[in-house]
Amino acid sequence: TWVNNLMLVFNTTKKPFDDVRVRQALSMAIDRWGGSEALSKISILKFVGGVMRPGYAMSLPEAELLKLPGFAKDINKSREDAKKLLEQAGVKDLKFKLLNRNIPEPYTPGGVYSIDQWRRIGVAVEHEQLETKLYQDRVAKGDFDVAVEFQADFMDDPTAQFSKFLTKKTSPSGYSGHSDGKIDEMYAQQRRTIDVAERTKIVREMERYALTQAYNVPLLWWQRIIVNNKKVQGWEMTPSHYLWQDLADVWLNQ
Repeated sequence: TWVNNLMLVFNTTKKPFDDVRVRQALSMAIDRWGGSEALSKISILKFVGGVMRPGYAMSLPEAELLKLPGFAKDINKSREDAKKLLEQAGVKDLKFKLLNRNIPEPYTPGGVYSIDQWRRIGVAVEHEQLETKLYQDRVAKGDFDVAVEFQADFMDDPTAQFSKFLTKKTSPSGYSGHSDGKIDEMYAQQRRTIDVAERTKIVREMERYALTQAYNVPLLWWQRIIVNNKKVQGWEMTPSHYLWQDLADVWLNQ
């Protein structure tokens, strides 16, 4: 499992994405488990998980994750519930633009898949893919409805993983624009907590809260696949592409 995921960011400064019911509905419409099976055959998207990397000690156990909006395995029920949430929110014939990078792997398949999933609950979405600099400028300015974003870190640590789930006041990369100070408070608390068990408890509660509020929602985590010639010796793959790049211990057996 790579320490990278694709996630969807809802611009809470724009209606109707300021309504938690709409955000939850859009997350619940996505079949992540089915998407994992299908997309892993054509892209590096694969693992279903929350804010923390699947399989990491502090991440939510699958049994807990399944209880949260967007992660249940019964997609038919989830989509029916999603339609009800949109109806309760007074949202009909929802249309919006999905801002994405014009990078074929894995941004294009992630965006296309999300659009198809939303279509199944009656939501029409236009896919807007831009060159990276233009895309980043738009995201940073909050000039989007929903954006395909990413989380890519050098290590498994909540202080890094939650940076894009915070308010703009606390984190420049809090692109959703929400003003929910509760997440910031839990974030600060886990940073100060030395005891691993206590910190894990706080992190999991923060993860449950973040995924329920759905300001940002992970789509799928990446799988890291490296192919080397058998002559290459002394190199081992890590879950991060930021590590072990100096190649000081690598040699060729020839």
